[in-house]
Amino acid sequence: MDRLAAATLNEILIVRAVCLYLALALFSCASAEVYLTEGTNISVDVTTDGRAVIDLLGGLWVIPAGGGAAAELPGGLRPAQKPRWSPAAEALVYQASTATQDQIWLYHLSDGRSYRLGDTRYTDLHPSWHPDGTRIVFSSARHGDGFDLWEIDTETRLTWRLSNHQGNETEPAWSADGRSLIYVHELDGHWSIMLRRFGRSAVTIAHSQSRLTAPSWRPDGSLVTYLKNSDDGWSVRMAILSDPILDRPLLAGEDFFLAPVAWLDRQHFFYTADGHVRQRRFDSWSSSDLPFRAAVGQSAKSTTAAIAVREMPAIDVPARKTIIRAGRLYDGLGNNYSYDRDIIIEAGHIAAVEERADRDGAIVVDLGDLTVLPGYIDAYASLPDDADASLGPLLLALGVTTLVADHPNAAALNLTWSGKDTPGPRILPSNSIRDFDTGASLLMNAGPTPASPAGNSYQDVQIAMGPGASTFVSGLADSATPTLASIFTSRQALLLPHPVTPIRRFAEAPDLSAIASTVVLGSKPNGLQAGVALHAEFRALVAAGLSEEQAIKAAGVNAAAALGLSLKLGRIATGAAADLVLVDGDPLNNIGDTLKIVGIVRNGRFFSVSGLIDRSENAKRAKTVE
Repeated sequence: MDRLAAATLNEILIVRAVCLYLALALFSCASAEVYLTEGTNISVDVTTDGRAVIDLLGGLWVIPAGGGAAAELPGGLRPAQKPRWSPAAEALVYQASTATQDQIWLYHLSDGRSYRLGDTRYTDLHPSWHPDGTRIVFSSARHGDGFDLWEIDTETRLTWRLSNHQGNETEPAWSADGRSLIYVHELDGHWSIMLRRFGRSAVTIAHSQSRLTAPSWRPDGSLVTYLKNSDDGWSVRMAILSDPILDRPLLAGEDFFLAPVAWLDRQHFFYTADGHVRQRRFDSWSSSDLPFRAAVGQSAKSTTAAIAVREMPAIDVPARKTIIRAGRLYDGLGNNYSYDRDIIIEAGHIAAVEERADRDGAIVVDLGDLTVLPGYIDAYASLPDDADASLGPLLLALGVTTLVADHPNAAALNLTWSGKDTPGPRILPSNSIRDFDTGASLLMNAGPTPASPAGNSYQDVQIAMGPGASTFVSGLADSATPTLASIFTSRQALLLPHPVTPIRRFAEAPDLSAIASTVVLGSKPNGLQAGVALHAEFRALVAAGLSEEQAIKAAGVNAAAALGLSLKLGRIATGAAADLVLVDGDPLNNIGDTLKIVGIVRNGRFFSVSGLIDRSENAKRAKTVE
């Protein structure tokens, strides 16, 4: 399995604005208490007295020794993930999400308060304690594109770098004596568990061309456990630190969550799989559950209402009849092209899609061998506050015909961008996305993600989602997204204001291949400028396991349906808005071809990319004269 297909589900980001635990909060008006006894992609850590901490529904929960009622820790930043007890069990370090990246936080049990560690400019992941209780080791992309190992003093907040190699060094953990460090190293799709002893160079104790993750020390330092992916699924293995090192299987045949084994002592360990916290003796052939019961809210029944159909008023539509003719057409609904079709446009809408024929009394735009696609929808976008009329044509030249965003001048821009002189995408208010069916909308990396590595969803996700279909909004692109650099060198992107350098947000590329849900393209979390951000999401979605067709639908019919505009946007069909993208390529087989845009139809009017760029420049000059 290659690097992209073997990604960490626990690090998928799809809009961080709403968390899974909020979906359960919607049930507070009903009468029956909701108790969870399972979780999806939870992790566990244990103290020496047997108490366990797990990340459930975006919060941190403590399970008493031997199991029982789980108590949620108050306060703290949600969603909280990957909690780790301090050596004296008086504090927890955990990973939490902010606007566009993950950072590490410290929770003190004495006062119930959380404190952020590190620098807010960077993505910080995988926190773990040094056994002296004053330092935390973590992975961060603070220099260059790759992740390195860093350490921070919890009192002074001073940080220092522990590694600087090609590729990514992640998931560090100190041995109990503080003299040896293990971590994961990935380079060009090759994975290694590395061991660095005090005063020595790092050595490889496990290596694979498939994903290795979640290394953990046995307390006596005799072996290291880790998870490995293979054609048979995930398994837990152990590297016995003898001479030579022996690699042996430890656990198999379960739906393992990608979190380190937590050791109570040298004979007892805990792990998470199949929705449960599992416990086992090292010399045993079987595991048992550590039962927990978490009271998360009240519910009588799930209410999954249909998404309301919205009106989309026509603005400045042309009266003339226009025929768009191209070599092939993807209507946004099926899974292949149709050929030699005429798209008949009247009053800004598609009146019909018919076989090619001679047509009198209409303007025919014959585009030869080009491919026609539905206009791209960015369902969770960001516009700069100083966006003016000149930005519209550039966004349109990038294929963005509709975006959902808040802007102080949205009404005026919408009017201007609907016309022929300075056209641009239509703007829908961001409350459109918040009005998704709340019982059916989940946003990943809000702890937990909606499916395990094996594609299973457990009680927490099932209750929060209810019986309806689930909708996920993307936000996956970062500096490691394949072929991202080519977007920035496109003619349209070079003309955009406010250039933004992409940052590294994920240790591994997210994997959506096991998510049996509707994915909607939303670019705001990736932090890039509008237009470029959408194309970065296209490439990130394909890198995450979606087909080109699925990625295009994420910015088409999926987004339109989630916005209550399923018959009006995202498709080339009778009655839909005449929003079309005309590309010179085969986007169903190469997602990069979605950027090979030659022309756009917006609001029933045809514009060439060159003409749109000219209109943007004219608008800039007009503003300068004013």
